[in-house]
Order: sequence, then structure tokens, then C-alpha cells
Amino acid sequence: MVFISGFIALTWTGYERKRRGSFFKRKVEEEKEKGFDITKFLRFLSYTGIIVGILDIWAGVSGLILDIPPSFKYATYTENGADHFTCIFLIIIGIAMFFKPINDLPLSSILGLIAGSATAFILAFLVPDNVVKLIAYWINPKLLLAIIFIIVTAIVAITAKFYIGALQAISKFLSWPPIAIIVMVFCFLQGILLWGIGTSIFVNIF
Repeated sequence: MVFISGFIALTWTGYERKRRGSFFKRKVEEEKEKGFDITKFLRFLSYTGIIVGILDIWAGVSGLILDIPPSFKYATYTENGADHFTCIFLIIIGIAMFFKPINDLPLSSILGLIAGSATAFILAFLVPDNVVKLIAYWINPKLLLAIIFIIVTAIVAITAKFYIGALQAISKFLSWPPIAIIVMVFCFLQGILLWGIGTSIFVNIF
């Protein structure tokens, strides 16, 4: 997973450099964005990061919880247990990879709409008819469902916006070409050390 993450970071470098029109630009100028046409291959590779990100998070969390060594050589020559640094790195880079291709989507609004719709749907089917008739004395049940839908949607969207915004900021920072190059080099170097030598860059830190 460390090696695969390095290849995804490599695609970030090409994707973002071409999208921004420069290696170091932090933002895309509006007029550049209008005429921009990213290659389908780079776009496809970037979107595979969603799957790789999920697998990275799973690998990192599993390694920490089950105390799994990152490679057979690491277990033989260093420690028959998890390399905490590698696990934490996989979780962080996995989150970044998951959010990178969907940074431009209004995720908080989408989650809010899903939560509001699900709540209204469940209430409509679970609330007994006698309770509906009782509620109808004070307010139209359909109007009440609409109000609940709006309230739940707003609460979930606002809450999600805060947390998702922080995660998307991490993703954007890590995919900035100069940082993506560093991430790529680290992934390849760490992968070689884990697989080939049985050690880690930061084996004595954690």
C-alpha cells in the first residue's frame, strides 16, 4: 500500500501541475480553468485514489489494532509488530487520497440531503397511523416532515462542512505538486526499506 500510494502521489504531481498551469501555483486562475482540458488517463488515475485511500485507511487501522508488521522482512529483522509511523502515515495519506478527487463536490450539502431524506422517509413509515392522526390536530403531518427534513439537513450539512473542510484542506495541501513529490519520494523510499531491508525510516521514533 505504501508503494501504491507513491504512484498515486505521482499522478497528483502531473494532474495538479497541468491543472494549475504551473508547478508552484497554489490556486488556479479563473481564465486558465476555463480552457483547461486534463488528460483522461490522469483523471482516471486520480479517481482510483478513492479506492486506494479506503485500502490505505483499512491497512493503517488494521496494523495498529492487530499489531501487524508492515512486511515479512520487518518482522524478521526489526520487530514482529506494527510500525506505528507507517500505520499513521497510511491513515493520513488514505484520507487525503479519498478526498482528493471529490474536493470540488458539495459533500456537506449532499450528506445533509441524504440525512434529511432518510430521516423523513423513516419517520413516514415508522410512525403509527394513530400518532399521525394525533399530530394532525396541531400541524399537517406533511408540513411537519418537511420541517424535520429541513432541520436535519441543515444540522448535518453545517456539522459535516466543518469536519470535511479540514480533511479537504489536508488533501489539497498534500496534492500540491511540490508536496506531492515529497510524498511520492517518501513512499517509494519507505516501501523499499520495508520490503527490501526490513526497517523503517522512523523505526526508532514511535
